[in-house]
Amino acid sequence: MNKRGFTLLELMISIAVLAIVSGALYTASMVLTQAAQSQEAKTTTIDNAQSGMMLMVRNIRQASANSINWNDLPGPVLTFRAAQDVSGNGTAVDIGVNLELGPVRTLTRDVNDLNGDGITDRQLVLVEGGQARVITNGLLPDDGVLNRGLWFEQVGRGVRITLQTEEAVLHQTMPMRTTLVETVVPRN
Repeated sequence: MNKRGFTLLELMISIAVLAIVSGALYTASMVLTQAAQSQEAKTTTIDNAQSGMMLMVRNIRQASANSINWNDLPGPVLTFRAAQDVSGNGTAVDIGVNLELGPVRTLTRDVNDLNGDGITDRQLVLVEGGQARVITNGLLPDDGVLNRGLWFEQVGRGVRITLQTEEAVLHQTMPMRTTLVETVVPRN
């Protein structure tokens, strides 16, 4: 039995094996971290798109078809008026059986930072009575050519909504993107 310790060759081999194992563990942890970041970004884009679409559908269903800006469609802005109990009689129909309509509502990008949060064209807002409410974040940037991110078009008696969201992923050149398309027919 040799009590002198390790030889230089044994020490070099153990250091090399340790370096290889450490490199493999580091690479595996980086791959797992990037996969987790990608999944988180995909979940965020899906959540943003779904919540935005749900709120837009709910609002457009309440719209009066006669109040929609049909002549401006297809386009990135939708304006309409929704049925609302203006007279206070408990229903959105007045005593003369006419539909009562609330103020104009506009679905658009927040290009002028109407809500004052510093986020502009990447945000979808519902503007009503001078107040802007954020519907969703993460819209694809509008490049002025493809009209990506938010688009409305007439389909029969309804409005087809195209909503595209994205979320950047660290160490990836392409962000995660989600596109939702839904057609909504106003019921008023």
